[in-house]
Amino acid sequence: MRRGKKNDESKGTSAWDKRAGHFNRKVSGEDGSARTNTIIKFLRDEGVLHPGMKIIDVGSGPGSVTLLLAEKAGEVYALDPAVKMLTILEEKAKTKGINNVHTVQARWQDIDLKEKGWEDAFDLSFASMTPGVDDPESLQKLMDSSRKYCYLSTFAGRIDKAREELWQMLTGHPFQKKDLDIIYPFNLLYSWGYRPSLRFYRHYGLDFLPLEESVEELMQSFHIVMEVDSTVKNKISNYVTGKLQNNLFPYEREIYHGMLIWDKTVVFKLG
Repeated sequence: MRRGKKNDESKGTSAWDKRAGHFNRKVSGEDGSARTNTIIKFLRDEGVLHPGMKIIDVGSGPGSVTLLLAEKAGEVYALDPAVKMLTILEEKAKTKGINNVHTVQARWQDIDLKEKGWEDAFDLSFASMTPGVDDPESLQKLMDSSRKYCYLSTFAGRIDKAREELWQMLTGHPFQKKDLDIIYPFNLLYSWGYRPSLRFYRHYGLDFLPLEESVEELMQSFHIVMEVDSTVKNKISNYVTGKLQNNLFPYEREIYHGMLIWDKTVVFKLG
């Protein structure tokens, strides 16, 4: 199921801490809200959300989905390796008067379900766009933590010409997509006898950004895969400057997310 080199989440935690503020602004904006609302609608359409249920959000980040889940659940456990992500989540929960969220600072791969008392502990085990669930073992652990429903989302293809051109410029190598594609967990679950519901969400963006904002946006996209020092920043700045139109950078990208929901108690025998 894993594609390309595994994300080193322990090494990448500091990068996610650096991205926390920027990432929170992104997921809290209009585009981020549209995606989170799509997720909640999918859960509702599948009959997954119920009052009083117990949920774990693996890779919660700053809580864009966590807090929406908390409004409909009895309690939610928000797990993330990045302290600053959880700090933002806690601050937002306090502002909204939400007191049924428990934050857990840890990598999903390091969690011992039996030790935590998390075996078959949750009505919904939820993982959205997180490197914490990226192989058969971490996917199985997600299911082992649930007593019934599971949710997983990841990429289903994306086009980001600026990011691809910069990768070639910065590394000297052609850009290779290493994102986990939704087809791999879907096929794996199918082979295990599950029949997950699959839905896609498309995001298309064409923004005309000032130089500094463009450079910051592109720098953030590289933080989790390389050290972004002054040399890298200068190369990104030169790239953006060469693309400016009327002092604005046209940043175009198209991203598809694949979303899966399945009931772990319903298994079909193959053959």
